[in-house]
Amino acid sequence: MTKKEFVKSEREFTIDLLKKLKPEQWSANTLCRGWTVEDLAAHLVTRERNVIGGVGLVVPSLQQLHDKRLAKVATHGHEYIIEKLQNYPWYMPASVNVAEFWIHNEDLIRGELHMSRSAPTKQVNVILWGSLKGLVAVRKSLLKDLGNVTLENIDTNESIELKFEDNRKTTTVTGSAGELLLFFYGRRDAAKVKLSR
Repeated sequence: MTKKEFVKSEREFTIDLLKKLKPEQWSANTLCRGWTVEDLAAHLVTRERNVIGGVGLVVPSLQQLHDKRLAKVATHGHEYIIEKLQNYPWYMPASVNVAEFWIHNEDLIRGELHMSRSAPTKQVNVILWGSLKGLVAVRKSLLKDLGNVTLENIDTNESIELKFEDNRKTTTVTGSAGELLLFFYGRRDAAKVKLSR
């Protein structure tokens, strides 16, 4: 399975899930603090369709731009959101959507919708692990509060080590690639991992 095929399958999962929801289920809370299903779905459209709104995700001072555009997308209704998600923008490389769609699909099903799906295959775990390694290289500060961190992949016996200067604390986080990815991106309570300090 390629990254492109993985993103396509995750995107299809999102779309199929949204199509099956009752109107009231769009108001269910997700693992994204403060976001409902509708908010999260509108966010997926916003980050792909609006350059300024997308920039607001990574530049804290521009967060309001993202939020305003998210709210505007939501006003168009659920069918509009689904329609936009069905049309994959040609300019979006698969690599930037691997973690995005995996994490947000888990946000949806592990939130108040209380749904589940099959465990990731070995191929999927390889893709998720590769994505995690790339993200850790540029955003390792997300785990700084844990001290020096070792992320251990139980499926491959590989690990990623994060070192922070002047930090004597050490934490080992053990789990499958997908769960480690969720933990890394702030879903610490929901991620099925083991912590050793």
